Amino acid sequence: MQTDLQILDSHSSKNMHDSKQKPDNTASAQRPVLFQVKEEALGGFAAGVVGTLLGFPLDLVKTRMQTRSASSSKHSPLSLLRHILRTEGLSSIYKGVGPPLVSLSIVNTLSFTSYSYFRQNHFRGTDGWDYRNALSGMMGAPIFGIVTTPENFLKTQMQLDNVQSTREKEKQSRNQQLISQKKGTLQTENLTKRPKGKFTSSFHCAKTLASTHGATILYTGHVINTIREAAFVGTYFFCYEGYKCEFQKLLFQFGNLFSGYGNNERLRGNSDSKSSITSLAIPMAGGCAGATAWAFTFPLDCVRAGVQGQLIPPHSSEITQKQGALQTLKNLWSTKGFWGLYAGVGPSIARAFLVSGSRFSAYEGALWLCRWSGLTSPGEGEFGEEGPGAYDD
Repeated sequence: MQTDLQILDSHSSKNMHDSKQKPDNTASAQRPVLFQVKEEALGGFAAGVVGTLLGFPLDLVKTRMQTRSASSSKHSPLSLLRHILRTEGLSSIYKGVGPPLVSLSIVNTLSFTSYSYFRQNHFRGTDGWDYRNALSGMMGAPIFGIVTTPENFLKTQMQLDNVQSTREKEKQSRNQQLISQKKGTLQTENLTKRPKGKFTSSFHCAKTLASTHGATILYTGHVINTIREAAFVGTYFFCYEGYKCEFQKLLFQFGNLFSGYGNNERLRGNSDSKSSITSLAIPMAGGCAGATAWAFTFPLDCVRAGVQGQLIPPHSSEITQKQGALQTLKNLWSTKGFWGLYAGVGPSIARAFLVSGSRFSAYEGALWLCRWSGLTSPGEGEFGEEGPGAYDD
């Protein structure tokens, strides 16, 4: 079976030997590296855009489930999504999509290139369950955190904007009723209207909060977010490489079983079969790796959402009882218990499979377009025609 996997990975080197020889000068020596970066960067950018647009509604459901109070009504993920559509409208499910659309495109671009670079040149990670693949992925986490902390903060504030506005109106209505009762009059306010948040867009949210509280407000929860990024990408790439080899072995076994071959000789020589096996193994590995990484790091994401989802007055320089990560964890544990740290994990795992498959298709489509246009040539880069997949953050 080890020989089969070696043959699987040999197609990229074969393409290099079959290509025409060029003079060994500085320009030609640097050209493949430059095009490798271009190819993986463009593929990562396409994967980030497609994955973000498809997975954002599920991300909204996850955030609402993570931050709802222990006494609030318990909706299932599907019923919560229907409730949001019914009470807030279709546009609400993409409220705050701007920052992640930009940042995740950047992060996916960086993750493809940084993981390839550190794995090939520093840690020498191998296929399979190799801890060096985790270290290679984690190297980019400090940069990812700088990019994703403002994105996650604005996204969370926008996703909770309608909810927080409704809570404020209900609180004001209760206070007015108490005052009216004392005065002998009764005033009621219609709270059945569709909730309208304080912010009209992510840019308006960033501008308003930064002008009131300073630009550093955008980096609320930076430490816990960076820790989560490191844990997530390390787990993802470690599991991705391991799952990919396992699925390749499994698909080889099924291929030999159902084709009736007594040995692997015919399958080994069939490049179409090898390409089909690899094409199937990559999205399967990406989905399972994304689900595993989310399950492992979800408590950290739940704490991050609690920190970044705090109510921040847009027109007051004072933040009432701003909580850090440790205090948020303590409150979550005391009010919701251990399973409260996994509130919303179902939509996240579902999104991991959906987004990983779509990002893989977008990545492969971008690579095909690059090669078809002549920008890059087949087989270049560390991963050749296979590609490293795309993680769902």
